[in-house]
Parts: sequence; C-alpha cells; structure tokens
Amino acid sequence: MKQSLFILALAAVPSFAQNFPPPPTAIECRFAHTPVVIDGKGDDAAWKQAQTIDSFYLPWLKEKARASKTATKAKLLWDREYLYFFADMEDADLFADIKEHDGQLWDNDVFELFFKPAEDKPGYYEFQVNAAGAVLDMFVPKRDFKLFKKYLVDGDFHVASQVILHGTLGDDKDKDKGWSVEGKIPWTDFMRTGGRPAPNETWKFALCRYDYPNGGGRKFELSTCAPLKAADFHATEDYAALKFVQQPPGKGALEKRVPMTTSKVIGSPEPPPPFQIQRVYPNLAMKFPLSVHPIPGADQMLAVCTESSSGLCTIYHMKDSADIVKLEPALTPNNTTYGIAFHPRWRENGYIYLGNNGPVRDAKKLEEKKAETKVEKKAETKEEKKAAVKVEKRTGVVRYTMQTKAPYAIDPDSAVEIISWVSDGHNGGAVVFGHDGMLYITSGDGTSDSDTWESGQDMTRLLAKLLRIDVDHPAKGKQYSVPKDNPFVNLKDARPETWALGFRNPWRMCIDDKTGHIWVGNNGQDVTEQAYLVNKGDNFGWSVTEGSLPFYLERAKAPAPIVKPTVEHHHSEARSLTGGCVYYGAKHPELVGHYLYADYSTGYMWAVKHDGTKILSHKKIADTKLSISYIGVDTKGEIVIADYQREGTFHTLVPTPRDDRPNTFPRKLSDSGLFQSVKGHVMQSSLVPYSVNSVLWSDGAQKERWLGIPGDKKLKMGGNRGWNLPDETVIVKSFSIETEPGNPASKRWIETRFLTKQKGEWFGYSYEWNDDQSEGHLVGDAGRDRDFTLQTKAGAQKFTWRYPSRSECMACHSRAANFVLGITEGQLNKVHHYNGVPENQFAMFERLGYFEDAAWIPEVKTLPRPLGGQRGLAKSHLLPKTPDKYVSMVDPADKSADLTLRVRSYLHSNCAQCHVEAGGGNSAMELAFHTPLEKMRLINVRPLHDTFGIKEALLVAPGHPERSILLQRINHRGKGTMPPLATRLVDVQAVELIREWIAKLKE
Repeated sequence: MKQSLFILALAAVPSFAQNFPPPPTAIECRFAHTPVVIDGKGDDAAWKQAQTIDSFYLPWLKEKARASKTATKAKLLWDREYLYFFADMEDADLFADIKEHDGQLWDNDVFELFFKPAEDKPGYYEFQVNAAGAVLDMFVPKRDFKLFKKYLVDGDFHVASQVILHGTLGDDKDKDKGWSVEGKIPWTDFMRTGGRPAPNETWKFALCRYDYPNGGGRKFELSTCAPLKAADFHATEDYAALKFVQQPPGKGALEKRVPMTTSKVIGSPEPPPPFQIQRVYPNLAMKFPLSVHPIPGADQMLAVCTESSSGLCTIYHMKDSADIVKLEPALTPNNTTYGIAFHPRWRENGYIYLGNNGPVRDAKKLEEKKAETKVEKKAETKEEKKAAVKVEKRTGVVRYTMQTKAPYAIDPDSAVEIISWVSDGHNGGAVVFGHDGMLYITSGDGTSDSDTWESGQDMTRLLAKLLRIDVDHPAKGKQYSVPKDNPFVNLKDARPETWALGFRNPWRMCIDDKTGHIWVGNNGQDVTEQAYLVNKGDNFGWSVTEGSLPFYLERAKAPAPIVKPTVEHHHSEARSLTGGCVYYGAKHPELVGHYLYADYSTGYMWAVKHDGTKILSHKKIADTKLSISYIGVDTKGEIVIADYQREGTFHTLVPTPRDDRPNTFPRKLSDSGLFQSVKGHVMQSSLVPYSVNSVLWSDGAQKERWLGIPGDKKLKMGGNRGWNLPDETVIVKSFSIETEPGNPASKRWIETRFLTKQKGEWFGYSYEWNDDQSEGHLVGDAGRDRDFTLQTKAGAQKFTWRYPSRSECMACHSRAANFVLGITEGQLNKVHHYNGVPENQFAMFERLGYFEDAAWIPEVKTLPRPLGGQRGLAKSHLLPKTPDKYVSMVDPADKSADLTLRVRSYLHSNCAQCHVEAGGGNSAMELAFHTPLEKMRLINVRPLHDTFGIKEALLVAPGHPERSILLQRINHRGKGTMPPLATRLVDVQAVELIREWIAKLKE
C-alpha cells in the first residue's frame, strides 16, 4: 500500500534539473541538559543546543535531486529517558482528516521518523504524526510488507506529541503558513532492540514528510533528510547516520575528562606497622565467622559462624590445613554462641562448654525475669513496662559431650545447662578454664546502651561480671558450686559467683597459658574502648565510669574500689574493641608473651606485654581494615584472625616486607602533584570541583572540594552510603576562614585535607597552610592545634583550629559510611557552577564518563526484553534515571526549603557518620537522611545517656526544645557535646534550626 504511494509520488515530481548540494549524511542527536516540555513550540532552552536538520530533499531523483518545495526544519534531542523530536514545516494548504491511532496517516500531511538501532540487525521503528495530531507507531522486526498489518498492531508504544497549526485544516479559502510537531518517545519503547543508546553510539535514521494539497489526492510531495536511492522510506540500507552525543551544557563548562596522572599521594608518610595480614585457608567459604577453637592435641578445630550478622550460630568441624575447602556442620545450638572452652580433662570426659545467648524456653525462668533484671521496677511508662516483659533471652553456659577421637562428633542430646541469667543486649558469654581448674565466664550489663538496668555496680545480679565457678564439684541441685576463695562470697546479698565486676560489654576473654593472667576486652560507650588484666575482686567501674572517665557519677557504687583499665583507646582510633589472646607461637618471637587485641571498626591491632604489675611494652602492630571479631590461635599456636563479613575469611599476621626505598610521600602540597600552583590554590585540571547539599559544621570555616580519579578508572554509585571509588583516588578538601569576618578580602587558607584510597583502604592526611599562603605542610600523625586571631567588632578574638590526627580523620570516615561522606547520592545530587555554568553534578559525572559502564535496564519489570537477532542492551556510563528521581538532601541554611528536610539533612551530615547501624555511635538513633523520621528512634524517646539534669528529658520532646537532649548536645561544647570531634564552636544557626523544628512539632 505505502510502496505504491511512493511510485505515485515519483510520477508527480516535476522533472527539472538543478544543482542541489547533498545534505549531511551524519547528524548529531545531542543531549538535553534542561527539561523539554511537549507543547508543539520547540522553544525550550534545550532545543537551542540541537543540530538543525533542514536539508529535506528528493534524493531518488539522482542527478535531478532537488530540495522539497516546502521547507522543513527538524531537530532531535535525547536524555536518559526519552528521544525528543521537533519539526517546523511550511505548508500553504494544511490537510489531515485521519484522527485514529495507527490509521493511514500517509494519506495526510504527516511527519515521519524512522530509526534503525543497529546497522547489522534487521529491526527498525516507524513513527508518524499527522497535522491533526494522530499518531502511528510500530516496530518492524524485518522488512516484509506482507506482515505490515501484524507489525502495526504488535506491541504498545507511548509516544507523546503536540501539534500546532499555523492555519486551518481543510479550508480552501485561507492560505496557511504551516504546522509544527513536538514529541517524545520513551526509551522503554525501544526495548525490543535493547532500549536506550550509549553515548557516542550511532544508529541509522530517516526523517520524512508527506505534503498534500488541500483535499488530499495524488498530487503530494515526499521529502527526506536521508540519502535514499529510491522513493522508499523503508530502504534502511540508505538511511543517514545518527550519533547520540553528550555535549557540555554551555560554553565554559567542563568539556571533557582530564585523566589524573600527576598525583604523588601514594603510600604513607609513616613507616608501615611491623605486621600485615595474610589470608589462611584461602579456598574456604563461610559466612560471618565468629571464632575458631583448636581441639586439644588434634589437627582439627571448631569454627563458629552465623548465617547473618545477627542470626543463629552453627558450629563446624574444620581441618587446620591450607587446602581446606569446606566446613562440616558439627552442632546447631539454636542460639548465639560466643565462645567454646574444653574441659582441662577433656580427653577423659569429652566435656566442652559453650557460652551463649538465646531465647528462654523454660516457663519457670520466664517468671524469674522480673526479679533478676529489676526492669519492672525501673520502668516508668506503660511502653517501657510492655517492652520489659518481652525480655525473653538468657546468657549462660551449656555443656556438651564430644568424642575425643576423630570424627570428634558432638552429641546434641547431651546438652546440660550449667548456669544462666536474663540478658538481652550486652551479653558477654566468653568462657575459659583457668590454671586453677575453675570456669571463668563473662557477662555484660544485659542491655544495649547506658546500662538502663543499672547492672554495672549491682552485686545482687550476675550481670556485668566476670564469674568464677567450679563445674567439677557441683553443689546439690546445681551443675556447679561456688569456690570458697571467690572475693565476694561473704558479702551480704552479693552473688558469690562474682570474681570481678563493672563490665559493660565484654567481648572475648583469654588465659595467658604461661602466667595464668586473665585478659578481657570490653566495648566502651561514648569515648573510649578498654582491655583489662583482671585480678581478683576488681571493679572496673561501669556505669559510674566509662573506663577511666566519669559516666554516671551519681549512681551507687559497689563496695569495691574502681580500677582503671589496663589499656584504653579513645574513639578516634577504636570504636569496638575485640579482645584476643596471649601469643606463644614460634613464628613471631618479638610477639611472644604479648596480649594481642584489635578494634572491630578500624581494623587496628595492638600488642601489650604486662608482667602482672606494669606494662612492659605497648604498640600498634597492624592496620588490617578487617572487621575483626576474634583473635586466637590455630592447632600449632599460630595467630588466627576472623573477619566478620558475609563472605568471611580467616587471616594471620606476617612480617611487613622491608622496603629500603626512600619515602616519597608528599610532605608539602607542592609535592602532591595535585596543584598547578599552591599559591592562589589552583588545582590541576584533572581534579573535578564539586559541592555538597549539607555541609558538616567546621567551626564556621568555608570549604571547597575536588575529586581526582586516576587515569580512565570509573566510580560506582553506592546509594545512601559513600560511593565506591577506585584505588589511588584522592579527595581534596580545603578550609578557609576570614580573619575579618564578613570581609571576603581577608580570606586565608588554613588547611587542606587529602582522603586517599590505597590498596583498597582509605587514609586521611592533613596539611597546614603557612602564613604567606604559598605552601602547606603535612601535619604529624597526632594532629595539632593552632590559634588564629580574628578581627571582630568586639576586638581581636582568638580562634583555635584543630588539625586532626590520622585516626581522628578515620573516626568520621568510617566503615559504616563506606569511608566517603560527601560523595553520596543525597549530598552530590545538586547543581554546581563550573566556570559559571550550572550543571547537576550527577549529569556532569555522567557526561564526562566517570560512572562505571552498565547495561541500561529500566525499573519497569513488565517490559519486553530484547528480541533474538536484534540489537541487545548497550552498556554505558549513563545513569538509569534522571537526577530528579534520586535522593537529594537540602541545605540546612536554606529557609525556603522544608523545615523537616533541613533538620534531617543537618543530622545526616553532622551526626549520621556514627548514629547509624554499625556506625559506632552508642545510641539507638538512626539519623541517616534516607531513614524515615518515624524510624529514627528520635522523637518521644528517652535518652540512654546523660540527661544534663533536665527533668522529663527526651531526645526530642515535641513542642519543648528545653526538654530535648538533641538540642542540648549541639548547643554546648564540653562533656556530651555532639559531634564530639572536629569542633569547638557552637553552630548557632543549627541550634536555631533545631529549636524551631522541635517547637513546631506536635505533642
């Protein structure tokens, strides 16, 4: 049908020759950086960037080829979601009488678009819009006109178009000027051939037009922009080329990616620690390894793993061999197992003891809960009482019988409970036999934060203790007896099992095989982490103290003097301490007799040697970046370290190889390779400037940021957490102050920080600018303070600036945040001005090719997938969605923004580094921006920590800023201030923002 019309059209063309220059056979379809509104006008700013296609002609006339009698100007654009088209056509006699979808629009004035996504594949698309606004759309899998009607009705399309007439349809009495059509086609309509193109991909295409006289008939003209050899719009082999390009949004914008090749920020300014990690059992697959315990006198071990980060444990057999590939299940105790101890006479009795925590199943023990925990007495509200009744977990020790020869089977029916107590949080559960044959057991305070059961100094309960019991001589009716030499057996109302007390959350315990010393690692809360060499009757202070620092001084103390920790680490370098073992292996003589311990959050490891009276040596020995849940030894007495990850691994320590090469780490900014000129702060063009939506408060200093990614490496968007960036990436942040506040001319740079990724791990370094602003020098590992003088209206004022230590940098740039704070979805999704040209940062990184290539798969799951024999999904660096469909935080200082969003943005940038799951912040708040407000555990929630003497205090008391601890913490500096690092001045604007928000919350 349509082919015969082409022949008729050819007969209607006058045969006169003219010199007609051939139009371009390759056209650019340019990227729309700004919105396109489909209204038929084609006057959006984006269209100004489009290439004009105005050479519509009759190429099939060959040497007589000529331009069409009526001019056509067309344009094409594209973005992540749509292909856009616009055509403005001269026409003195408008005609269109077909209004139904997929009608014979070629019998009318009509604009047609043909797209063939792959030159070597048969499929192509046809779209038509006539002057009456009717649409035809279809996919042609292969050119076969016998199947034309089938193709026409096969599949749905979603073309949106708008026609504007400059005249009247079908009116012989007027002289029309023409008509225009504007439209968009979603890339999902092209899924039969793989959907959206990749940048710089080339398709074949033809734009065509039918121009009828008023009333229709056979005297019409065809024209096209493609070099068709015959009057056949389906001759796809003759289509023109269409290249999809992403040009800059305007003059002066970043036009292309410049590879970063000059960076010298490699390695470390300090010599490496003496040890590094090496994986053992490299072929062994496991989930979340908790611990591993050698079977005495065998080449076998028991490994404890969980199926999820908070799930139940399984105990496995494993051979202590490098080529092991599989764990063999030994026991599923249906609880969380914290430790395993072999009886000193295990070879005779086969007894093993499991320290664990799990649900209460004994009805009698459920009734004992209230008395044991005193939670009903402590509860003040109905909600608290209701929550207290739900406490149904106990920590304790269960004995099993195990074969003493291979295959070392554990009898699941042999379980005997030795001792237990209610505990639903900090549980302890470590078990060891001392040199005296007694079983030592740790217990925590039983809750999650701030010792809400006030267990720490309560002698009447088994919580927050190191217990010592005799399992070989049980008392009548029990599975154990209390040794007569326990320190508190004669103290009225005290639990006689107590050997020491005042523990918050003891995580791992060990016995020194040579000396019998008992070591316990303990998780701190607000400020420090601790490890204790425990002596008889020690009281470590919780929760009157936290380590060596005051915590709840008003709480009653137990009748035992408080002892300071043996070792203590500030939260700037440790957030969750993992106790370890005393080493007596053969491979590392320099570590013999040292207690090895680590931090779960930072991955640092230390070694301390103690003679029972004093510390003989104490040093950091490794920077592992592992999530260390356990440090012990294998069957040969050599170190085994468990990395608690979904795909968990075991590691050991090996000496760091000696490197005699000189240390070339840049000690000055000018040596970094990142500056064109330090004076004037001119960065290399390979570093991309960026900004964030919500700025971390830094005592009023202004900040500017740059990102340097090496070579042609890519980044991967990571959603709510920091994005995944390649090795040798450098993130630069420079701080400036005005020495005369309010006078921009007094601006001076004071600090530049580098956050760099090396061999998969992140490190932070700080440089201090000199007075003449010509150079910056590397600050030492410990950081430093410096005073500046500000000239204010009130006179000269001292301003103290903190250059952070290396560990302080990484306390905020934590694993929970994926180390990177500003390169996140909510922070980066904003417009930044590049040389004065505004562009969304997502769009900029996308256009310059920084994003990792991936196949475009739309979120609509019901769409067809690419057909066989057609073009497939193309991989590209384009994002699947437009920036407006991603999360975007707001500027807390922007008073035009929603008040709650401003507050949530502030809390995210200033607090959520710690106050998120696994972030190290010791409260239950979840302050990340993506967390719904009702799930932040913030409003109408009682504080777990200091109430600052405020009556009826809540974290956020709706309508009552004066009772809200959140406001109190940000409104002062000193004990309990938040954030606890990197600030010494109150953010007055933030205080007023939080105050206003709380005041407007409904009670």
